[in-house]
Amino acid sequence: MTDKFSAFFHYFADAMVIFDPQGNVVNINPAFEELFGWTEDDLKQIGLANIDLCDWERAKQVFEQVKRGEILRNIEFKAKKINGQSIPISATLSPIFNEKHEVIYITCVFRDITKQKEIESALQDSERRFRLIAEHSSDYILMLSNEGNLTYVSPSYKNAFGNLSETISREDLFCSVYPDDIPMLKEKLQKLYTDCKPQTVEFRRKSKNGDWIWLEAQGTPILNEKKQIDYVVIAAKNISERKRYEEKLRQLAYFDSLTGIPNRSYFEKHVKELVGQNCTFALCFLDFDKFKWINDHFSHQAGDYFLKEAVNRVQSVLRPNDFFARLGGDEFVLLLPKVTKDEVTVMAEKLIQAFHQPFYYEQQLIQSTLSIGIAFYPTDSANIDKLMKYADKALYQVKEQGRNGYYFYRPLQKRNAIIEQDLPFAIMRKQFYLCYQPKIELDSGVVMGVETLIRWSHPALGEISPLEFIPLAEESGFIFEITLWVLEQACRQVKEWQRHFTDLHLAVNLSPYLLNRKELVGHVMNVLKRTQFKPVHLILEVTESGLIENIETGKKILTELKNIGIQVAIDDFGTGFSSLAYIRNLPVSLLKIDRSFIKDIAGSSKDATIVDTIIHLAKSLDIKVLAEGVENNEQVSLLQQMDCDFAQGFYFSQSLEAEKLKKWLEEHNAKASTR
Repeated sequence: MTDKFSAFFHYFADAMVIFDPQGNVVNINPAFEELFGWTEDDLKQIGLANIDLCDWERAKQVFEQVKRGEILRNIEFKAKKINGQSIPISATLSPIFNEKHEVIYITCVFRDITKQKEIESALQDSERRFRLIAEHSSDYILMLSNEGNLTYVSPSYKNAFGNLSETISREDLFCSVYPDDIPMLKEKLQKLYTDCKPQTVEFRRKSKNGDWIWLEAQGTPILNEKKQIDYVVIAAKNISERKRYEEKLRQLAYFDSLTGIPNRSYFEKHVKELVGQNCTFALCFLDFDKFKWINDHFSHQAGDYFLKEAVNRVQSVLRPNDFFARLGGDEFVLLLPKVTKDEVTVMAEKLIQAFHQPFYYEQQLIQSTLSIGIAFYPTDSANIDKLMKYADKALYQVKEQGRNGYYFYRPLQKRNAIIEQDLPFAIMRKQFYLCYQPKIELDSGVVMGVETLIRWSHPALGEISPLEFIPLAEESGFIFEITLWVLEQACRQVKEWQRHFTDLHLAVNLSPYLLNRKELVGHVMNVLKRTQFKPVHLILEVTESGLIENIETGKKILTELKNIGIQVAIDDFGTGFSSLAYIRNLPVSLLKIDRSFIKDIAGSSKDATIVDTIIHLAKSLDIKVLAEGVENNEQVSLLQQMDCDFAQGFYFSQSLEAEKLKKWLEEHNAKASTR
């Protein structure tokens, strides 16, 4: 061997042997000796065939092939070291020719592939475990290639939906999906491949039995070392049961159990749709005169009968697109879309005429009339809360004039102008003040905390309802300063009370308009720092409808608040979207069930079912529940049976100013300690 070849042979990293054509060892390199333990003298004296290095019958066949001039690569053997240990090796054999093209030597390179085999075994074990998990999982699992081609279908999927050929295109994946869900599903799948981030989607797919099944699917991209998609795993589960619960909740929540007409939740949903369509309408408050007298003079059964008959009379006059709803108790509202004032006048007179005939209950004559207050959207106001207030004021005018008639709202320009003008200065002039309403833990009767409520005492207009000035504050942007003022004043007050009532929590309402103000979190932290109020004792309440309108920024802001220890509550739950699907992804620790459901909980099995369903679904998500508007012991007992956590309402206490609330707390604690 030349010096260069000798050096290469000596320092070659893999074990190498040179044979003559008869199979005798000519030379080995140090790497061979290090790998197997045999020296060159050992091999020459004992002979390679006598040391049981490997499967010699197979080795002879390979050797003969190389002697004929073939090059054989990556031939795998089991080989033995000098200590008897068996290891897997990969061998490459090459002939060396002379000038006559005769084989004069054979080189053999051995490579220890123990680690490679271990990795292959681990991969096989991993794949086997994955298959076991996939094949025994109740989830439906699909795998797609980096190009979107189907590569795996789990047995559970095949059992539920039939077999899918692995040759189908990405488009064919949607063939049994509910048509309305296909665009969203395609968008999510495309987004998964584009953004390389997990995507979650709910959709309907037809089963083998022909039934539509609701699925929640999560697609997860598996990335290679270049951060590119290697393949995609899609795991779906059947959520039809959950969807049935939510649908049942929606059905229970949208219709009045006594009269069968839409309730407050449906009304709010419908009025939002009209506003979204830029549809003009008349909003009419209807009052069935003498209803309370009928209940008291006859019976509640007679009152229920009267309400059902009165609703029938109203419906007999309405047009197909008119919308009639019961907001609760004896509050009824009528929406008349795309009408003129003259058309509303004709409708109002027809409705009043319909009540001129008496009602009969068990052969007893009941006489009642109808009063109607009317306001127009958007002429009188583009704000629905204001519009309802204006219609209620118009109704009050009818009652003042002796009932049995109708009245159109006439705006009080001067009052509104004063409110708008003075609102920015109310804090500076110390016209705002706070009231507090206690929240009670139903299981123990202990006061959990207080909710703070802002009030405005105006020197000229007297007490101004928050329903009047809060919408103006939101529209003008002053709601930010007002909220921070309320928060700081309430934190200082409750901090003082905590010296005697240690674990007292404070709840403050958060306007939906603030869920777009990213700087809110920093301001809240500054208030807590100034007042030395612990974040864990603060609950910020946001309405369900307001959160839905600002879901993206709202989720981010509420998550930041939660991260500093502040609790988040959903206020008026049940009056908006009413789906627990979105709430489970939000940092919510408390649901407040709207008072409209609590009001008739004792007399309405439908309302009781709604409340019970909300409580148990919330509990399954580890969310506490508070009932609003509790007014009697019967409601308390029912809520305790339903395992409701907290309650607030006039049964315990109305909202009180600080001094009165402190006295109430002392008296309540004294009573609680004697129990």
